[in-house]
Amino acid sequence: MSMRIFLNYWSINKLIFCYFQEKCSFDDPEYRRESVMKHAQRLFRDARSKLKRKYFNDTRLKTKEERLKNKPSEMTKIEWKFLVDHWSDEKFKEKSKKASESRAHQKMPHYNGTKSFARLRQEIRQKNEGKCSRVDVLVASRTRKSKKAVNVLALEKNTLVVDEIKKLKEQRDQGLNDKTDEQIFQDVLGKDTHGYLRAYGPGKSITQHFKVKPSRLDLSQELIEVKKKADQLIEEARKDAENARMEAEKAKKEAEAIRNDVDKKIEQNNAIWEKKFHQLMNFIKGGTYSNDDVSGNESSS
Repeated sequence: MSMRIFLNYWSINKLIFCYFQEKCSFDDPEYRRESVMKHAQRLFRDARSKLKRKYFNDTRLKTKEERLKNKPSEMTKIEWKFLVDHWSDEKFKEKSKKASESRAHQKMPHYNGTKSFARLRQEIRQKNEGKCSRVDVLVASRTRKSKKAVNVLALEKNTLVVDEIKKLKEQRDQGLNDKTDEQIFQDVLGKDTHGYLRAYGPGKSITQHFKVKPSRLDLSQELIEVKKKADQLIEEARKDAENARMEAEKAKKEAEAIRNDVDKKIEQNNAIWEKKFHQLMNFIKGGTYSNDDVSGNESSS
């Protein structure tokens, strides 16, 4: 890609995407377009930042004229002058200063290195059967992977957060809590208030993730909790009704068995007394009366 294209990135983004399509294969180009262009934007900014550090921020260069002479070999004088003028502008300097101060306040830098967050999320999904939450991304990106020197305070903060998240997830696996990954994230790091989504990587806002504006996030989560409790109460009521139905069925079967047993005994007693009656009638008519059979039947009953 020529340096002129490099300098006029935003005006020719369609050409850049066509270039990517020629070099790479996408399952759905239009679906991937946004993420590809955002990654290209980051590469563009990184490349320009490296040029600035090497050829513009050199401490040996004191004046603008000296910086103009310190031109990279791959750039024309016009292209280099455009960048020097841009970096020398007071508005740019003020903006750059604020950005540096903001980065200095970052308490939990990631340890991804050159690996993009999109690639990290894809690796997590492959390991977790297609699932990937912010908690998974935070643990993976804030876990130190080498012995390379890092900020001690930031490392301590990252370690404490990762350990606390792992502890809560282990308690959930043991049945000691029923917190979702989002609830665990908020318990450890607090609620999202504004700006871009934390621990997910660049490019995704809170509104895009939660489908609601940050100002309404608390209300949305309260509604989710209310719905969850309502669903639990409905499920409990359904189980209670099912248990009551089963108890009623059991009582009905027991009553049916008792009734059948009583009917059987009544039938047996009726048979005994009918036999006695016939024997008594035979005796009255002058026949013989024997009580042996009746006694035997009574004793057996």
